[in-house]
Amino acid sequence: MSLPPLTAWLDAGKDASFSDPAACAARASKFERSIRLRNSIEYSAGGLMTLLFGASAVAAMFRSEWMIGISMFITMIGITTVMWNLRRRGSNLVRRPEDPCVVHLRSQYVRQFEALRAVPRWYLGPLIPGMALLYVSIMISVAEVTGWQQALRGIAWPVAATVALFGAIALINWIAARSIRRKIEAIDALA
Repeated sequence: MSLPPLTAWLDAGKDASFSDPAACAARASKFERSIRLRNSIEYSAGGLMTLLFGASAVAAMFRSEWMIGISMFITMIGITTVMWNLRRRGSNLVRRPEDPCVVHLRSQYVRQFEALRAVPRWYLGPLIPGMALLYVSIMISVAEVTGWQQALRGIAWPVAATVALFGAIALINWIAARSIRRKIEAIDALA
C-alpha cells in the first residue's frame, strides 16, 4: 500500500479560502426575514381584500345584483386560494440541524425562485375568474342602461388597467426570480 501524496495536497490547499459560516447564517436569516415580512404584508392585504370583497358581495346581493355579488364572492375565494398558495409555496423552509447552512440557504433560494417564477399560475390565476366575471357583470349592467357600445367603451380602461397591473406583478416577480437564480448559481459555483 502506498502513502497518499500528502505534500501535493498540502501545497494545493495553501491558498484555499473558506466561506465564513457566520456570514452564511446571517445571509440565510436576512433572507428568511425578508420572506416573513413579504408574506406578512401579503396576508394582511389578502385579509383586508377578503373582507372588502365579502362585504361588497353581500351588499350587491342585498341590492339584487346577483352576478356582481357572485363575481365578488368568486374573487374572495380566489384571494383565499392565493393566500393558501403563498403559505404552501412561498413560506420559509424549516431549518434542519443536519443541513449545512449553505445547503439550507440554497434550498430557500430554490423554493423562492420556483414560487416567484410561477406567480402567474398560482398568484394571479386564481383571481382571474372572479375579476373577469365582475367586469362582465358590470358591463352587462351598464349595457342595459346605456347600450353595448358605451358599456364596452366604459369597461375598456378598467380592464386594460387590470391587465397592466397583472402584467407588472408578473414582470416584477420574474425579475426577482432571475435575481434569486443568480444567487443559486453563485452558490453552485462554490462547489
